[in-house]
Amino acid sequence: MKMRRKGLLAALLAILLLISPGAGELFSGKAAAQGEISITVNGALLNVSTPAFIENGSVLVPLREIAEALGAAVGYGTGENGAKSATLARGERSATLTIGSAIMIANGKSIKLSVAPRLLRDVTIVPLRALSESLGTVVAWDGANKVVTINEPEELPVIGTAAKLKEIMQAAVSNDNRYYMTGGTAMEDSKESSQSEGGAAAPEAETAGSGGDYSGTNVQVAGVDEADYAKTDGRFIYQISGSQVLVISIAVPAKPRLVAQLDYASEKGFIPQELYADGARLIVIGGQSAYGNYMYDGGQIDAAEPSATEASSAAIETKDTVTPTLVDKKAIMPPIPTRNIVKTFVYEMNESGLPKQVRMIEQEGSYIDSRKVGSALYIVSNKFNHYYTVLEDGKPIDSETVRSFEPVYGDSSISDKQLSLPLSDIRYFPNSTDSSMLLIGSLDLEQPEQKLQLSAYLGAGQTVYASEKHLYVTTTKYVPSNNSGSEQTQLYKFRLDQGHIVYVGSSSVPGSLLNQFSMDEHNGYFRIAVTKGNVWARGADGATNNMYVLDENLKVIGKLEGLAPGERIYSVRFMGNRAYMVTFRNVDPLFAIDLRNPVKPTVLGQLKIPGYSDYLHPYDENHLIGFGKETVIVSSGDGTDPDSATAFYQGMKIAMFDVTNVNKPIEQFKEIIGDRGTDSELLRDHKALLFSKDKGLMAFPVQLHEIKNKENLKPGEFPAYGESTYQGAYVYKVDLKQGFTLRGTITHLTEEDLLKSGQYGFDYRKAVKRILYAGDTLYTLSDSMVKANNLDSLKERGSLTYPHTSQQYPAYPGGPEVLPMPIVVE
Repeated sequence: MKMRRKGLLAALLAILLLISPGAGELFSGKAAAQGEISITVNGALLNVSTPAFIENGSVLVPLREIAEALGAAVGYGTGENGAKSATLARGERSATLTIGSAIMIANGKSIKLSVAPRLLRDVTIVPLRALSESLGTVVAWDGANKVVTINEPEELPVIGTAAKLKEIMQAAVSNDNRYYMTGGTAMEDSKESSQSEGGAAAPEAETAGSGGDYSGTNVQVAGVDEADYAKTDGRFIYQISGSQVLVISIAVPAKPRLVAQLDYASEKGFIPQELYADGARLIVIGGQSAYGNYMYDGGQIDAAEPSATEASSAAIETKDTVTPTLVDKKAIMPPIPTRNIVKTFVYEMNESGLPKQVRMIEQEGSYIDSRKVGSALYIVSNKFNHYYTVLEDGKPIDSETVRSFEPVYGDSSISDKQLSLPLSDIRYFPNSTDSSMLLIGSLDLEQPEQKLQLSAYLGAGQTVYASEKHLYVTTTKYVPSNNSGSEQTQLYKFRLDQGHIVYVGSSSVPGSLLNQFSMDEHNGYFRIAVTKGNVWARGADGATNNMYVLDENLKVIGKLEGLAPGERIYSVRFMGNRAYMVTFRNVDPLFAIDLRNPVKPTVLGQLKIPGYSDYLHPYDENHLIGFGKETVIVSSGDGTDPDSATAFYQGMKIAMFDVTNVNKPIEQFKEIIGDRGTDSELLRDHKALLFSKDKGLMAFPVQLHEIKNKENLKPGEFPAYGESTYQGAYVYKVDLKQGFTLRGTITHLTEEDLLKSGQYGFDYRKAVKRILYAGDTLYTLSDSMVKANNLDSLKERGSLTYPHTSQQYPAYPGGPEVLPMPIVVE
């Protein structure tokens, strides 16, 4: 009897612990008391018999009430282990949850839950967000007011008709906006938190290569893969070389061996740009351009004989191809429209490294970016539209012009013909001032029966950021005002939904962003850093740098404005509850920003030093590494006018910043490489960095410029450029005791190559672009070869020179193309 009472008391105590405020701690460390959380479903308040509470970042609610509110049918069953399960069905979507299991089966896919469903006083309690989103809704959490809103996805209006297309285009170019309808390119710059429901924070990227015995791509967000020039899975290296993709076996490190060569010469004009490799698949993404069929007064640009691929466009009745011929030679030919196509080839890889093509997908537009989350692939492109014929007053849009607006796409898993997306399926962003079209292609690679989902939106895209849950696409928008105007960053948010996308909403902030690292998602909040105004202007028009925090509904809830007047952002890095921002004009202020309270971001500390950082990389939670340029100040006056001093960049600079005392950041170590003119691909592409904290390893490509006779330089003179003397990988040991220790360099250039090189050039095919490691071997990759070196000693172990095709670019600018070489694959 005593044992039964003890068991009963233990059970009651467990229940009390589960439903007590302490069971549902928020990210701020505070507890959510019962009854404080309110839930609205499509605008109606949801009354629940058991109050909602938060546990491990998820709001938990009774299953029956939420199912009824969503209009979902519920069926109960028993799993293999005897545990009770419930299956909810809503339209074409379904979700199965099992008591005590943290795995939910949603639409045939396994989803990891932060909290397992369980019984609480005979009531089945389930995670609200995961369940609701799996059934197709959009969930948002207002942490300040403890409100969960559940709505159907926002439906943007469709173009539908040619008349509506004309109306939208005419509205877009009103108020002298025509000159800014540039397809999203002209405005591009040359250069622990508060409360959150269930929106698991986008994790910081793991240091590249720290997760196994081979290196991974240096990505921004852990779990979100980014395509690159080269990848390795530890057994093979997959690499782009000119117009081909190579598969190299590294089973014997001293003897890299060419296993397969994918040459796309038959795909007229196709150039591979980036790839993914996950051991099971190889995915190659590239672009192809073709001349289009265009009708105009007095003549027609017709198409020559199409290729096999081009002939497939008969499905849309267009000659979407090729070399134009003028039917009426007396006519004045307008600009020839082209169709840019993004092609993605999907290959299955066998144990021998031989690829077998299983799918090819196409979507119109110029390639912007892509992301891969698990087996789901998302490709973003931008379709330029020739809108000038649409704007002719009093003249209806002809069918040919309408067809030119309808994007073409293809998916070999469903058809060998190209298809087109009609105006009835193309949506538009209200008040868009751009004639271009944002296209997002998405598919689940593990579901071959799932066809490509192509979503089209009138309105351009430029820069992409993705967490594991959301995709953000931004573009710079010019807003005219009286006789002047200003720039705004327009952003669009999409939920990543198992190989599909769901449009969530849009917003804008004043100013323009630098790159993808200017954006971040953490604990449900979206943070963005922008530069507003002209860096060369003074007063109200002068540049300032600002940071904004948006909630899940894309409402600005916090802001930090007015940083570093007269400068612009050069790099940003978000690290959990902090952000680090580098601005520059003459000196490099590094700002440390506190984001723990999203409503009130604040500056914690600032460090002003010569030079600047183009890229910031986390070393650990209290240190980060800046990669940029050293600078010198040259004054042309008496020093009283700030505009009389100009900063000139010098050699490449690496700096270790210590932010342990975040109020007083310090530059703990620094390293200067070369002189003025020294450059690295890393300064423009973060994926060129190889970094492993565990191994104390850091490597990146460098094009070295050196001044031969520095003793002849006079102080205050215009800084001299160095001569090109070297190109290759710089390999460092990095730690917090010694800082940066150069272990050695690896080049693919021979002494003869260096002798042939000029003041600024060399054989660019031999330029090292990426450095990878697998096991105890370091691999350097160029378009010409792969070289294997011992990871510890850097002693060369072996190499492989690649075959080249006739489509290979010239070895020297303006030089002859490399002739084809025979291909021998063992």
